[in-house]
Amino acid sequence: CLEEISSEVGEGVVRVVMGHTPQSKINSALQNKAWRIDVGASKGVMNGTPEVLEIIHCGGENGEDIINILTVEGERIPAVERQ
Repeated sequence: CLEEISSEVGEGVVRVVMGHTPQSKINSALQNKAWRIDVGASKGVMNGTPEVLEIIHCGGENGEDIINILTVEGERIPAVERQ
């Protein structure tokens, strides 16, 4: 999947973030390489609770990206909890 996207948009694609497929919460697939971020927050869709996907590029101790989900309750949920 990511190989096909890389061929379309250029080399170096490490993840894809998708919307327009409402989920009950932000979650990932393909070992955190595909993120579904549409939480259906609109009253006309699911009236879901807003969440934000936070990606800190090269923010880790070894230069890896840090990925968290931020909630309206002020939580910062590590990506590994939403696989």
